[in-house]
Amino acid sequence: MLSQINIYPVKSVGGISLSSSWVEKQGLCFDRRFMVALSDGAMVTARKYPNMVKVSSSLLPTGIIFTYPGMAPLKLEYSSFKLQETPATVWKDNFAAYTTTDEADDWFSQVLEQRVELLFTGEQSNRVREKLGHNVSFADGYPLLIISQGSLDELNRRSSETHSMEQFRTNLVVGSDEPFIEDSWKRIKIGEVEFEAVKPCERCILTTVDVDKGEFRESKEPLKTFARFRANERGGVFFGQNLVAKNEGMIRAGDEIEVLEYKDKEFYEDLDAQKQEFVCVEREHVARNFETFWLEPQKGSMPDYKAGQHLPIELNIDGQTVKRLYTLSSSPSRPGRLSISVKRIDGGSVSNWLFDNFQVGDTLIADLPNGSFHMANKHHEPLLLLSAGSGVTPMMSMLRDLSDRDAVNNVVFFHQCSTIDDIPFADELKLLENKHDHLTVMISLTQPSEDWEGLKGRFSLSHLKLISDLNQRQVFVCGPDGFMQKAKNLMMKKGLAEDHYHQEAFGVATATEEQVKAVQISVDGNVFEGNNQKTLLEQAEDAGLSIAHSCRAGFCGACKVTVESGLVHQPDVPAIQESEIAEGKVLACCSVPKTDVEVVS
Repeated sequence: MLSQINIYPVKSVGGISLSSSWVEKQGLCFDRRFMVALSDGAMVTARKYPNMVKVSSSLLPTGIIFTYPGMAPLKLEYSSFKLQETPATVWKDNFAAYTTTDEADDWFSQVLEQRVELLFTGEQSNRVREKLGHNVSFADGYPLLIISQGSLDELNRRSSETHSMEQFRTNLVVGSDEPFIEDSWKRIKIGEVEFEAVKPCERCILTTVDVDKGEFRESKEPLKTFARFRANERGGVFFGQNLVAKNEGMIRAGDEIEVLEYKDKEFYEDLDAQKQEFVCVEREHVARNFETFWLEPQKGSMPDYKAGQHLPIELNIDGQTVKRLYTLSSSPSRPGRLSISVKRIDGGSVSNWLFDNFQVGDTLIADLPNGSFHMANKHHEPLLLLSAGSGVTPMMSMLRDLSDRDAVNNVVFFHQCSTIDDIPFADELKLLENKHDHLTVMISLTQPSEDWEGLKGRFSLSHLKLISDLNQRQVFVCGPDGFMQKAKNLMMKKGLAEDHYHQEAFGVATATEEQVKAVQISVDGNVFEGNNQKTLLEQAEDAGLSIAHSCRAGFCGACKVTVESGLVHQPDVPAIQESEIAEGKVLACCSVPKTDVEVVS
């Protein structure tokens, strides 16, 4: 059954739910018939201006009204449109559209704090797509989108956050409990209209916009969840089916959906099928407010991992599924059990819950260990393992692994914490230092007692001078952001090579925490002034240059470019592999220049 019909009068603004709609080949009546554009006709969307979703609209017999929080409503009469022909661009489609009014241009410019124009398709759009053989509105590529309620329910079952159908800007909602039933439909009939499913809908960063706040979700959800069970081999994620109408006619909410022809569903590898249930077999005191939880699989074999990698876990807290990444403190050289070492954090909902509730015999769900923060087999040269706070966990995993393999060759283990009671793994570190002649353990306390005879203070140049042969060492750093940034700055100034520095970081970052500085950026030979804060894609767009892109979130790989010279920060995201980064490739949508840089697309 068709449970809902939605239209979006302006591309990227809020939608309107209808009880019925007339279907044309170019799409539903009034759907995406307006578009906000730059002066050259280039589309402006919520992919870059997420607050656009907070613009609401209401249809009138003779026009349309737009509203936005804190602004007077904009009432447009079709009869007042200037209707001057003007160029318009949607992705790679270039066609003619029409101007509306100066008042509309000013109103949307104020909403976006950017000079824009409101364009109109005309009664029939001039945008003809050869793939379809007829015209299409300002929609991304296809006239209509259909998603079932069961598909949204399955997403919400898997995701750590709750998502609404509004995030996915679908025209037609199917009232079915079966997840992804729409993937099996080739031809359907609703009311008077026959539709053909032409391809799955590839999703982008627009789905991560919080429709109530008009802001991107920092979690990158639901794209992160989609990447686990709705991604193809290149990392593109898919949700919903694009439709074309084979004839015109009326559809109504409540209409039965008649399936005229079925097709095989697209295959997406379900990475969540690799998850395992683990039981807590031991709790070990590590330091003040620091506990190790030892885990064994309930069934199946122990997953492989590398020392330094993290374990994605899921917990049920007050009826909600909560996901976190905890670095493994156990070593792959000691098979049979995994361990995560957790430091209690003031206000930390998960760490406090684990301390107060997770006991021997309790279980959690864990995914396969992953992460690029680990020692390559080649790292037999001198090492510096540098940590602060809970950042000690990957360092313990690495040190245990090195010790078990009798590979402790000129290793400095440096850890910063507050007091003597906060020193983690204190007894084990003493045993390891006594066992290995070429291991030096250095502990610096920021709040030492009077009888403390060891190092004092936060990591500084004076501490760094105590570490011999720094520039010959491979350096692994983990701890609070400020600690890591300071450590990196100190070591870079001392001449440590960039490829000798390895830092743990979770999530997708689109900006650095470094002090703002100007850099010169060259994209395909076009040179402009930029900075070390915004992504390559954003800065290229600001300079009026085009880089191919789609998701804007590091999931699809469409914006992959090659760095010819200079340094770029490329976060760990699904659409690019370590081997590609080593070849000089980065994703423009989420990489940030650190120096003058030259890239080619």
